Amino acid sequence: MAGPANAPVDRTYEITLPDTRRIVSPEPRQVAVLWRDVTGNELYARGVDGLAAGDVVFDVGANIGLAALFFTGLVPGLRVYAFEPAEDCFACLKENAARHAPGVIAVQAAVGAQEGTAELTYYPQSPAQSSLFPDEDEDRRNSLAYLANSGIHGDSARAFLAEMHQGRRCPVRVTTVAAAVAEHAVDEIALLKIDVERAEQHVLDGIGDACWPRVRRVVAEVHDTDGRLNAIAGQLTSRGFDVETDQEPLLAGTDVHMLLAVRSR
Repeated sequence: MAGPANAPVDRTYEITLPDTRRIVSPEPRQVAVLWRDVTGNELYARGVDGLAAGDVVFDVGANIGLAALFFTGLVPGLRVYAFEPAEDCFACLKENAARHAPGVIAVQAAVGAQEGTAELTYYPQSPAQSSLFPDEDEDRRNSLAYLANSGIHGDSARAFLAEMHQGRRCPVRVTTVAAAVAEHAVDEIALLKIDVERAEQHVLDGIGDACWPRVRRVVAEVHDTDGRLNAIAGQLTSRGFDVETDQEPLLAGTDVHMLLAVRSR
């Protein structure tokens, strides 16, 4: 159960990525796993394939910037707007971008269906699972399945999860894709990347009819509860995208799927 809001943790950890770059993170244990998940994600790589310097990527749910570092490594010169609401993660995102990808613009905000404020449940021991729509039971089930697929079972898995989903509630600013397009004078979003822990539909709802034609590609992590995956795929198809879905082997048995949509008309 999430506790009351409190001040952010001010400690960060220096971590060396497999490519030797030094980054900072508010939580040191999961960075290697997150980096592997990002760099090994075929749909992420295909999402930026064919893009060029100057193309715009919206990285919604940027965390500490690993996807932004991956994208700009594949396509130097991309203009990445990286949206992250959690203060601890945002501070690390800014530092990591300054060190390794100065073309990344860090924006401290969640992205949703309408502008305003909302309450984020932030997990200090698992920042990547922080959410505007927390579901501790679902997160625990997904984490157990992921650990089992990684060969971690029983007491070892339970010990790993003991404090993972103890959160704190924090008010955060919410913007929309349409508002961010206007604020930053963006003509076209070459790739809209979404990883927002059950808020996927809200991000799409905030694009708006006038802005949809500016979106060329979408790559999203989707939590498939209540038919959400099919609903989002159908929505994107109706908007003129060719859509495919996939599930990483380590996520087998979870409700977490990947989706890539490429505009065809």
